[in-house]
Amino acid sequence: MKHKQRLAALRELFTENYNGMLITNLNNIRYLCGYSGSCGTLLITKKNAVFFTDFRYQEQSAREIGDAAEIVIFKNNQIEMMQKYLKKLRVKALGVEKSLNLRQFLLFSEEFKMDLYPTESLVERLRQIKDANELKSLKTAFSIADASFAELMKIIKPGMTENEVAAHLEFFMKMKGSDAPSFSTIIASGPNSACPHHHPCDRKLKKNEMVKIDFGAVCDGYHSDMTRTIFLGKATAKFKKVYATVLEAQTKAIKALKVGAVCRDIDAVARKIITDAGYGENFGHGLGHSLGLDIHEAPSLSPKCEDEISAGMAFTVEPGIYLPEWGGIRIEDVFVVKEKGLQQLTNTPNSLLEIKV
Repeated sequence: MKHKQRLAALRELFTENYNGMLITNLNNIRYLCGYSGSCGTLLITKKNAVFFTDFRYQEQSAREIGDAAEIVIFKNNQIEMMQKYLKKLRVKALGVEKSLNLRQFLLFSEEFKMDLYPTESLVERLRQIKDANELKSLKTAFSIADASFAELMKIIKPGMTENEVAAHLEFFMKMKGSDAPSFSTIIASGPNSACPHHHPCDRKLKKNEMVKIDFGAVCDGYHSDMTRTIFLGKATAKFKKVYATVLEAQTKAIKALKVGAVCRDIDAVARKIITDAGYGENFGHGLGHSLGLDIHEAPSLSPKCEDEISAGMAFTVEPGIYLPEWGGIRIEDVFVVKEKGLQQLTNTPNSLLEIKV
């Protein structure tokens, strides 16, 4: 029923410019009809939904889509099959997603011989508000990540390489049920942590230095995301000072995160704390982002985003300070905004963690 409800909600967003819409973004297709494969196109009209794929996904699509859409298995030419249905369903003009690449746009425009209208992220707009089914998957993904981080803390030590730490963490997540890593796991030790999105390498972790760990698990296609910056040994005074600043910025931003607030204003709360501490130039990214079927979704908590926050949105809150040749500290937690208050999805404590070595 949830997929039929989502299809109905999308139809309400159709404009008079078109009477059919072609969905080519695979995560949007998954959201609308449940299909999780890598080959498929979804045609939606005011009364019908038709999913096109090839023989490889015949059984999978039947199992995942059920009666949410008519399933059409094409044998040779997908375009010809789609043309047949466009004519059958009397589609005169077709809405398409902005993610459609130029080659596909020109092909469809030429072959379908009808007007194509780029739409403004209609499905993504629906995806901003997470329903109960989505929250269940998100909770599981975060639970896997929390448990895996706890396992990693039992074995992490000086002498391990960043690549080894990343491999252990991804192994723990897979063994606990993760579909895959949410993204390429970030393990950044010592001065490498000054790079916000450092790629793990063969550098060995050392005693008396920081390690920034940014990672996530996936459940039913839904992504978790968490960052912790730990210290191997007894934390230095400078590390404690910078950590306390980042944590204060996060804490105050979280308190400001609520229904009706404007995204950029939440970012401004955290940015002011960091700027007042003298590190404004060292916080160069946005405060956070939404997440779900994609690791980065709209809206974002950034200086440029003027969107208003609604109940059901999920956000990362991840301020950071990055000092070249010294290192960087980021703390990231995720919250679902409720009508009153917040629901925290990350359950790993964000207090300063010193690892005995």
